[in-house]
Amino acid sequence: MNDITGIDQLLASSLEKIIRDNLGETTIHKIQNRLFEKHGISITESMMKFEKLDNVLREFFGAGAEGLEKKFLDSICSIKTKKDMVEKRFTVSDPVISQYIIKAFSDDDMSKILNASIGEPWMISEILDHLKIPKTSGYRKINDLIEWGLMVKAGSEMIENRRLVDKYKSVFDNVNIDFNNKVTVRVQFTPDIAMKSSILRTVYGE
Repeated sequence: MNDITGIDQLLASSLEKIIRDNLGETTIHKIQNRLFEKHGISITESMMKFEKLDNVLREFFGAGAEGLEKKFLDSICSIKTKKDMVEKRFTVSDPVISQYIIKAFSDDDMSKILNASIGEPWMISEILDHLKIPKTSGYRKINDLIEWGLMVKAGSEMIENRRLVDKYKSVFDNVNIDFNNKVTVRVQFTPDIAMKSSILRTVYGE
């Protein structure tokens, strides 16, 4: 996954859509031009380097950029209390992100993979051996989890033939899916992974 964090990967597409919908085509065009002129990146690329978008938004909106960014993120996943802020607990309201999480935890193998990789990174082969999941379907499911942003690369290990193999872990410490009345998804991000998220660092000043 290169150096993209799972959380930014998870939030990027929905956050970009919210920003485009709220700011309108004319403003987005101006922001896009300034982003490219100043940082050589597009709005889509700036979702992974959110501090650069923040820099440009402050040129356009001054200190008001901070409130805008929080509003945009809150419409996707929001922190309700100060305790939630400390513990990185978010209520997910974006339907696309919620669907990824629900789909993962509704699949027995994916759920086991995410639970087994909380806190401790594993090589993919180690996870599948430990959980006794067939290799073919297991690799596919782990690749899906990485692509969705639910697992993230977390170091590597030298194995035989001096080959370096990547290790992965879940971006979550805890997930709660409540099916009463309407489906509510609450997640607690792993603190060290949350600290690497350019989106969360920029919006919450961490």
